[in-house]
Amino acid sequence: MHLYRPHNMMHNETDNIRIAITSDSANHRHFLQKSMEHSGIEVVLNESLTERFMHKLDSSESDVVLFDMEAIEDEHLEYLDQLLEQSQVPIIINDVSALTLNEPKASSKWNNTLLQKIVDITGRNSEAAEQPQHVKPVTLKHSQQDLARNVWVLGASLGGPDALKRFLAEIPADLPVAFIIAQHLGENFVGLLAEQLDRYTDFSVIVPKAGHVVRHQQVLVTPTDQRMLINPIGAVEYRRLTASMPYSPSIDTVIEDVAGRYKNRAGAIIFSGMCDDGVRGCEALAQKGGQIWIQDPQSCVISAMPESVASKVDVSRRATPEQLAQELVALYSKAH
Repeated sequence: MHLYRPHNMMHNETDNIRIAITSDSANHRHFLQKSMEHSGIEVVLNESLTERFMHKLDSSESDVVLFDMEAIEDEHLEYLDQLLEQSQVPIIINDVSALTLNEPKASSKWNNTLLQKIVDITGRNSEAAEQPQHVKPVTLKHSQQDLARNVWVLGASLGGPDALKRFLAEIPADLPVAFIIAQHLGENFVGLLAEQLDRYTDFSVIVPKAGHVVRHQQVLVTPTDQRMLINPIGAVEYRRLTASMPYSPSIDTVIEDVAGRYKNRAGAIIFSGMCDDGVRGCEALAQKGGQIWIQDPQSCVISAMPESVASKVDVSRRATPEQLAQELVALYSKAH
């Protein structure tokens, strides 16, 4: 891989910039350090995203943090949350895909773009120099305020839409939670379900596009024809379905993915439905320390789905949709 100094950037724009680099890939860190040093930037910290990195960052006097999201390990996700929440230093999330292309033009474009971001975010360009000194440079667009920390999957099938409406109608506008709905239905009805549910809640109900950042006070409706994932920086990604499922979307898969990403900050509520979809996902979530709740079978149109979960997993709440909403409000009231 070749390194290029951008032709349209004066050398003194990058002089005296101090940068901290974090990635779980030693190769990526090495490449990034060489690229930064070649451009006149001082690398003051270069380590994996661990507790030690967070401790050193406080005393590194860095001007910017460069975070490579491509290779982050699951066990380090908590430090990403900590970094986004606590860091007083501007953060740039690096798109490392260009590093895999042994093509000089692609490498040069990537390098120019990254260096320009660093110059802009540290206020070294001419426009920033004209601003009053007390103005702090704008940080990464994915700030901690944007990222949802508490994510609950709402799994439902036959009788589910009515239960979801009743549940969401009782959720206050400021509850620090994001919901992901996995409701069995036809592909053509996903958008319609989102529109209907949006009328019953102060939360924003959407079918998210790729790249959408998941925030609290949002309800995301899972599509039926793709697998929806939330990446380490809290943005939606879609994958092709690799196997046919008896039900779509697969509640099991949605819960498993959320459990892997959010662990004990995730939860699942299984509402009315006919089948046992959700059992495997709830088992995976329970192993991560997440909470499993179900709709009271007596209040369901069809009780097979919540009963199947309750027969296999330790369920900590079972109630009507309205009562489950009230329980959730109480849970986060205690947390604060």
